[in-house]
Amino acid sequence: MGIPLLRHYLYIVAVSPSLALFSRIMALNLLHFADLHLGVENYGHIDPGTGLHSRVRDFAASLATAFDFAIEEEVDLVLFAGDMYKTSDPTPTHQREFALQLHRLQEACIPIVLIVGNHDAPVAFGKATSIDIFSDLQLAGTHVVRYPEILRVETANGPVQIAGLPWPTRNILRTHDEYRELPQEEITAAIQEICSAQIDEFTRQLDPAVPAVLAGHLAAADAVFSGSERTAIIGHDPILLTSTLANPSYDYIALGHIHKYQDLNRGQDPPVVYSGSLERIDFGEEKEDKGFCLVNIEDAPDMPRGRATTFEFVPVPARRFTTIRLQVGEGEDATERIVTACADIDLTNAVVRVLYDLPAGYAVPVDLQQVRQALAAAYHIASIQPRFATVERQRRAEITEDLGLGEALDRYIDNSADLQEHRQEFKKYALQLERELDLCEATEANDV
Repeated sequence: MGIPLLRHYLYIVAVSPSLALFSRIMALNLLHFADLHLGVENYGHIDPGTGLHSRVRDFAASLATAFDFAIEEEVDLVLFAGDMYKTSDPTPTHQREFALQLHRLQEACIPIVLIVGNHDAPVAFGKATSIDIFSDLQLAGTHVVRYPEILRVETANGPVQIAGLPWPTRNILRTHDEYRELPQEEITAAIQEICSAQIDEFTRQLDPAVPAVLAGHLAAADAVFSGSERTAIIGHDPILLTSTLANPSYDYIALGHIHKYQDLNRGQDPPVVYSGSLERIDFGEEKEDKGFCLVNIEDAPDMPRGRATTFEFVPVPARRFTTIRLQVGEGEDATERIVTACADIDLTNAVVRVLYDLPAGYAVPVDLQQVRQALAAAYHIASIQPRFATVERQRRAEITEDLGLGEALDRYIDNSADLQEHRQEFKKYALQLERELDLCEATEANDV
C-alpha cells in the first residue's frame, strides 16, 4: 500500500470506521519465485576486476529484477519455493548476494517466506540447511520453512496462511526403524503417501476465512521437465498427483523444483503453478521463458471460498542460450557453412554452442579460429562440436522415423542383447517421455 493510499485509508477509518470496514475489499498480491540456484557457474568466466564468476552476476541480477518488481509494485508477500543455492554449502559470496537483496525487502517492510528445497537440504540428517541462517537471525518478516508447517503471515493487506511443504528428504525417514531397511523404491512410495497425508492434514487446520497458499518444493506427475531435469527426477524423486495438489481449500499452489514455468491445473481452480527458475541452467532450458509469478487473491462472494485468484507470469531478462545446428553436405566447406550460419543469428551476449553434422569420411579440418571470430559477439562459446554420420546411424534413423516411441525402442532393444533385461524399465520411461512430449505439443497448440 503506497503512502498516499495509506493516508487516505487512515482518514476514512478516523472519520467513519463502519464505512471503512464494509467498503474495503480484501486484495492480496504475492510474488512467487523459485529455483534461484545461486552458485551455478556454467558457461562464463572470472571477472578480473571483481574476482567474481560472471554467471554469479547473472543470477544476482535476475533476483534483483524480481525484488525490484516486488518493491515497486508494493506486493504484500514474497514467496520463495525452494533451491536458493546450487548446493547446501554455499560460499560466503553467494550468501552475501542473497542477503543484499533480502535486506532491500526488509527495508520495504515486505515479508518473505523461504521454503527449503532439495539443493538447500544437507545430506546428513540434523545439519543446518543453507537458509537456516535467515531464521536464526530472527530477521523481521523473514520466515524459513524447514519442516511441514502452517504459517500465518501478517501483511499490509491482512493475514495469509502459508502451508509450507519443504523438500521431503529421505534422510528423515531413515532415522525411523520401520523405514531404515526399506529399498529405495519403497522409501519413495512412503514419502509420496506422507506428503499427500500432510496436505490433507494442512487442509483440516486451515482457517477458511483467511487466504491460504500451499507452497512446496516437489515433483508433480503432470509436470513437463526441463532438459537435464528429466534424467535427475524420473525414477528418483517422490512424485505427487496434480489432483492431490489441487486441493480446493487453497487459493493458490506455489511450487518449486521444476525449472519450466507451467500451470498444471490450467483454467481450473486453484492454480497449481511452477514459477520456473529465474535463470537458465543449461541448454535444456534454452527455449524456456524465465521469470516469476504475480498472484492476486481478492474477495469474491460468489466463489466457493469467497475469494478469487488470478496470476500472471512476469519474465526477467535472463541470459540467452542459443544453439546453431547445421548439416554440412557432400563437397561443402564446413567452415564457410558455419560462419555463414553464425552471421544469420543475433548472438549478442548469448551463451552459444555450434553443432554441425558432417558426411561420413569428411576429412577437411574446420578452421576453429575463424569460427570463433564469427562468434565474437557471444557472451560465452560453450562448444563447437562436429558429429560424423555413419551407416549405422542412418539405418537406425530410417527404422525409427515413422514409428511410435515405444515400438522404435522395442526394435532397438531387439538388436542389443545387453539391453534385453532392462526392456520394461526403458519402456516405462519412454512412455512417460512420450506423454510429456504430447503435453508439450498440446500446450503449444493451445497457445497459438
